[in-house]
Amino acid sequence: MTGKTDLAAGLYLAPSPLGHLGDLTLRVIETLGAADLVLAEDTRRSLKLLNHLGLRRPLISYREQNHQRVWPRIARALADGGRVVLLTDAGAPAVSDPGAALARAVRAAGWKVLALPGPSAVITALSASGFEADRFSFAGFPPAGRRERRAFLASLARHPWTLVFFEAPHRLAESLADLAEIFGPRPAFLAREMTKLHEEFLAADLAALAGEVRLRPRKGEITLVVEAYQGRDESSGPDPGELRRRAGLDPRPTKTLAAELAAETGLGRREIYRLILEARRPDREENDP
Repeated sequence: MTGKTDLAAGLYLAPSPLGHLGDLTLRVIETLGAADLVLAEDTRRSLKLLNHLGLRRPLISYREQNHQRVWPRIARALADGGRVVLLTDAGAPAVSDPGAALARAVRAAGWKVLALPGPSAVITALSASGFEADRFSFAGFPPAGRRERRAFLASLARHPWTLVFFEAPHRLAESLADLAEIFGPRPAFLAREMTKLHEEFLAADLAALAGEVRLRPRKGEITLVVEAYQGRDESSGPDPGELRRRAGLDPRPTKTLAAELAAETGLGRREIYRLILEARRPDREENDP
């Protein structure tokens, strides 16, 4: 192995295993062994990893929320020619984990930022899904609020690339139900607890996945891959009759419903308002198309 003095000073972004310790790279182990300061979101978890490797290194907590408080210590270590390692809880730094703000600050101050390759939940799930991966988009965690989540998903409904999401287990059933309603019968792939003892892969359309999770809720780390929009029915556009039917059944205020349907369909709000008012007209005939 390369000796400690051979490693350049700077910030090292070090991925950690999703679960299986065998996925920790030799280069990350070497870098941790040479670290003058290790930063971790959860120091308890990182301490277990360091103990497993037989390493004793200075370790402090780093999160986006405490950046200003711990930055002076990080800056001193770098100014002294030190090697600072940001170690994630699992996967790659800055991918739905702390790291982006620190990398910007270190680079702006004139020090090196070095990213080490390694485990990634996004790439692992995408590879296992079998979906087109020449082009894909990572969409992160959908918003927690239902209205915001549905508007967010609607904005992606016709996205031409494979989509990768993270989701919290307690919101998984609701998110899958919204995806099934907004995206339609789209093939999807759910990866849970990857590389761990209870690893699970489920491939089905979104409605089937939503039903399965509703019947048997899942726990643990969730990554969801959704096949790219294939252009089904794109030329015909939204069905006005179906929109009127939905508007007639939905009790929410017109303004709220119009905003959601406009985001979902791409139609203008004026057109959506007209359809909603038609649907809610008291004298509307039952067989109105």
